Amino acid sequence: MLEVRDLSKSFGGLKAVSEVSLTVGQGEFVGVIGPNGAGKTTLMNLITGYMRPTSGDVLFEGRSIVGLPPYRISHRGVGRTFQVVRPFAEMSVEDNVMTGALFSGARTNSLKVARKAAELPMELTGLTAKRHVAAGALTLGEKKKLELARALATNPRLLLLDEVMGGVTRGEVGELMEVLRRIHSAGVTIIMIEHLVEVIMELSQRVMVLNFGQKLFEGTPDAVVEHPAVIESYLGKPLEADAA
Repeated sequence: MLEVRDLSKSFGGLKAVSEVSLTVGQGEFVGVIGPNGAGKTTLMNLITGYMRPTSGDVLFEGRSIVGLPPYRISHRGVGRTFQVVRPFAEMSVEDNVMTGALFSGARTNSLKVARKAAELPMELTGLTAKRHVAAGALTLGEKKKLELARALATNPRLLLLDEVMGGVTRGEVGELMEVLRRIHSAGVTIIMIEHLVEVIMELSQRVMVLNFGQKLFEGTPDAVVEHPAVIESYLGKPLEADAA
């Protein structure tokens, strides 16, 4: 579904991303981890058109999407969320999700069609009961769910998640994990950046580790937490030691 080929991005003399390659098949759940400044969000911005790579290519379903603006990439079927959620605070949950549908690849201008399209995203994220609540009155965890629902309303086949667990309570982390399982089970392919390594290890089928803009390792969750270079550069100690 997605092929990232030798992707690089330089800012002056700094290489934020350096010759990173990644393939993601339809139906996969892939995690991306790494220290702060490793290039994770830059990689996501390159894939979704918010930045243009210095070199390399990004193919979605066999077609290059490099150079396309973010809305065109969204229309192709690639959705994303952002670290900092910015809902329309005075609008209801339902109206917020409808905005995703109105600006989706379907490009409908029918409020009736958009309202219908908002139903499944609200159901998958557990927000149906909050549909008439103003977005500004939601908890941070609920706002994270709303961010997911708005992205789902664009009808993505591939969804990129940037630190969706950031700042939420431990209980909300568990709720969001269940939401992500439902979204993935509904047929959406997912790439997830997350600083909570335990979440990545539990949800992902495969994990890529970035360090200083380069791919350090890629493999199964079990292989990642046991890899000496990953432990040294990122985990600091074997993951099971954290639970001791």
